[in-house]
Amino acid sequence: MTRTWHGLIALLVAIALVGQTAITVDDGRSLVNFFSYFTIESNILVLVASVLLVLRPDRGGTAFGILRLGSLTAITVTGVVYATLLAGNAEFEGAEWWYDKIFHYVVPVMTVIGFVALRPRTRLERTALWSLAFPVAWLAYTLVRAEVADPVYALTPTTTAPVPYGFLDVADLGWLTVSSICLVMTAGFVALSVFYARISRSRPARR
Repeated sequence: MTRTWHGLIALLVAIALVGQTAITVDDGRSLVNFFSYFTIESNILVLVASVLLVLRPDRGGTAFGILRLGSLTAITVTGVVYATLLAGNAEFEGAEWWYDKIFHYVVPVMTVIGFVALRPRTRLERTALWSLAFPVAWLAYTLVRAEVADPVYALTPTTTAPVPYGFLDVADLGWLTVSSICLVMTAGFVALSVFYARISRSRPARR
């Protein structure tokens, strides 16, 4: 069951990634922007972790633990933030509508279910918390790139910004507000990572 479940996750992510990349190129949009979205990067992490679990469901080790926890927390945040803050900002049609749902709803839910409900479950040691370097690095990259490269992202059909998500737009919100948001997000990642790590080390209830 574990192989089948994660194989399906990997297949869905691969289809959505290839399809959305093709649409992005065809529309003449920036591929650098596309692959700079936290959503896309978290889905790529899930894809890699899922493929490795298909090959060996009982996979462990420090490197995989970091990847597993990093992909799990990142895709959870992706789903929660999109559902609560970003859904409805953009309008999608045709295949893009389906890819949007895969990236933001289907993959996050399936990934969490796969971790919580299926066995064998990856045991996450303290070293797995190095995965927190990923969201911190992404935040730094996003904010620095906005200042030095002046990229253009479509936040809604009528508004743009140099960052992929409006809550990180320093020009609109100011450094103090964005810094506060970054601190809250970092704290959320830490709490979620610790939560998942503890779940991974819990023993199944005896029957």
